[in-house]
Amino acid sequence: MTIRLSMKLDSNDLKLIELLKQDSRASVTSLADKLGVARVTTHDRMVRLKREGVIRRYTVDIDAKAWGYDLRAFIFARCERGNVDRRDIAMKICEFPYVVRCNVVAGDWDLLIEVVSPSMDSLGDAILDGLSKVGGIASTQTMVSFYDYSGPASSLR
Repeated sequence: MTIRLSMKLDSNDLKLIELLKQDSRASVTSLADKLGVARVTTHDRMVRLKREGVIRRYTVDIDAKAWGYDLRAFIFARCERGNVDRRDIAMKICEFPYVVRCNVVAGDWDLLIEVVSPSMDSLGDAILDGLSKVGGIASTQTMVSFYDYSGPASSLR
């Protein structure tokens, strides 16, 4: 697979991104030391990567289970036919606190919704009390995830 970017990234840019993926709070000085380049060069690279949109933000990666969300599920949703904009429905769904992401997809289903929940009961309540009341949803199917593994592209969300 070939990755195409609007800007040219050299090996130091790629190394810098990998280091930031490991610890986005690392100091510019420690990053520069690991890259073997000047601090100002590292800082300038970070500013350029941010300006060009390669780096969108520096964030915290929270473990859902440590936070009390022991259950992860995927909900397929079919939207009502007619004058319904799936994008509007997806944005409404993303307002619920238990929603990780909502994708508009092609195929038999219209939406793929990733959710987290403390328990099966609370997941059921979330679907019955929240999701089913969103206008434009015709039907859903829920799949519970037993295990969650991340691949090399997991930071490209």
